[in-house]
Amino acid sequence: MKDFKTLYDKKSVDIINYIKGYLSSHKDIEILIGCDSQVKGRETVYALVLAMYTPGKGAHVLYDRFTTPKDREISTRLMNEVWHSINLADELMNAGLPRAKYIDIDLNPDPRYKSNEVLRAAVGWAEGLGYSVRHKGDSPMMTYCADLLVKS
Repeated sequence: MKDFKTLYDKKSVDIINYIKGYLSSHKDIEILIGCDSQVKGRETVYALVLAMYTPGKGAHVLYDRFTTPKDREISTRLMNEVWHSINLADELMNAGLPRAKYIDIDLNPDPRYKSNEVLRAAVGWAEGLGYSVRHKGDSPMMTYCADLLVKS
């Protein structure tokens, strides 16, 4: 598993045990996952975010920020964001945790934007695996959070 930290104090956590502990003491939690990336020089920086969200009250956020060699094609980078989110959601389910309520993807439904080229493939992929997906037109809060982390 990656090196997840709490957003609040940046403390490293074992994500599976941390989520299990959190869910044991909090009720009606929705798990939300999202990822964003940005090219910086010869690297791509990713921020993978998971929130344990209490509707109407707020969220407890965990994140992993990591770099890879530069993704040369924007479509590859965008699909890698989706892959990282799906992979995390699958790992949580394989550990006996609840299915993520949403996977938020940073893709735009407006055909004027480059990310629109991979939107249908990304949504089809995630929904085909049984996940509910939100994209830019749906106010995906996890990708906004990931955007802030990837730029820091």
